[in-house]
Amino acid sequence: MTGVWCIPTALALLSLLGLAAAILGDGVWHWICWAGLSIPLLVCAAKLWRQWPRAMA
Repeated sequence: MTGVWCIPTALALLSLLGLAAAILGDGVWHWICWAGLSIPLLVCAAKLWRQWPRAMA
């Protein structure tokens, strides 16, 4: 895994881990689910926030 596909693949695997954890059980599995699904969302939100056009003052 090199180049362009490294980060999207890591985010996809993290999402897959989060979805699998949601199915597997309770307790600590829910924390793994929240982390696995929240981190890719936060990464995408940060990327969009940095690219959002700024108002000219």
